[in-house]
Amino acid sequence: MLRLFRNWHIRRLLREELSPQQLQWLNERISIRARLRPEQLRRHEAIVRVMIARCPWEGCEGLQVTDEMRTLIAGHAAVMLLGADNYYFDSVNAILVFPGVIQRKDSEDPMTLGEAWSNGGIVLSWPEVRATTYHRGARNVVIHEFAHHLDGLDGEMGGSIPFRGTDDQRRWHEISTREYERLVEDVRRDRPTVLDPYGATNPAEFFAVASECFFERPDRLRSHHAELFESLGRFYGFDPS
Repeated sequence: MLRLFRNWHIRRLLREELSPQQLQWLNERISIRARLRPEQLRRHEAIVRVMIARCPWEGCEGLQVTDEMRTLIAGHAAVMLLGADNYYFDSVNAILVFPGVIQRKDSEDPMTLGEAWSNGGIVLSWPEVRATTYHRGARNVVIHEFAHHLDGLDGEMGGSIPFRGTDDQRRWHEISTREYERLVEDVRRDRPTVLDPYGATNPAEFFAVASECFFERPDRLRSHHAELFESLGRFYGFDPS
């Protein structure tokens, strides 16, 4: 019964349209939209509508979540689902938005700009989301944290992302292991890298960083890490270049 209601609700949302103000925010702030075909733009807007309506949103530390916040966060995350089939981040059970740097208790790193929790929660710093458009590079905190969420759909956030086919899964393991070790060595030797050096922390962070680069700097990733780009393209079912 719950699945029937879910499908009915999503079908209804897909027939609705975003407001002119929401479209303006997306067109001005989500840079990848300039590279999308008309049918992809419509798909992107449909995913945004569903996420705004169905994801639980909560402001923290007195922050009031606005329509702009929901639209832009969903707008960044929705590009990751352009190749997905009937998934709208249904497993996200909370999107928590903070007014600044997020203070963490009982952690070696007491401050962060975003987190993805194993129970399905996504935590984001609104100033970091808002500044994403102006970053000169592949940094995108929304894509980073939602990539962790996708990574965890197979039961753990360890960089072993859930492909549908065993051949694709095996190829991802081979490519990501090799590329992760390459990044670790480049960082150790202080060599310049296309991927954010933070990806050398562990395989889970490597996937999240690679996803940021895949969507934000696809041409550079394809030029310098062709096999990694191809494997991520098979996972996301989409070529952002």
